[in-house]
Amino acid sequence: MALIGFDAITAVGAGAAIGGAIGSGLTSAGGGMGKTAMQVDLEEAPKLIAGLEAAIEKLQDAYQESYTIASAKSPGQDPYSDAAAQSIRDSAGGTEGGYGWANKKAREALAKTIENIKTSMASYGQTDSAAHDSLKPKE
Repeated sequence: MALIGFDAITAVGAGAAIGGAIGSGLTSAGGGMGKTAMQVDLEEAPKLIAGLEAAIEKLQDAYQESYTIASAKSPGQDPYSDAAAQSIRDSAGGTEGGYGWANKKAREALAKTIENIKTSMASYGQTDSAAHDSLKPKE
């Protein structure tokens, strides 16, 4: 079993921003990217990449659906309906703190994690090849 190390990227603040948008008292930490060092068996890495790619696709689908919510119209002419509809649009939209924004940050983090895994796989392959070549008898 050959383990490769990579940095899993996290969308720092995205979860807190959503919490703030729905009134949970959590707030955004600026929406930057964080990272966590991880390892995976080299033979399992392609399965991990496929799973992360599938997650990106599902997030993309959800992102598209969120635009239906983000474009919600006020059901009535009263100011309360307008305020409620605006809150719904804000929490579903693409501005910082909205679901669309957090979804995009999550997709970016997953894509960067995939890139990091592929880089680690390539680096392992190069190191393994160089080690193999160094053991060959010199002619």
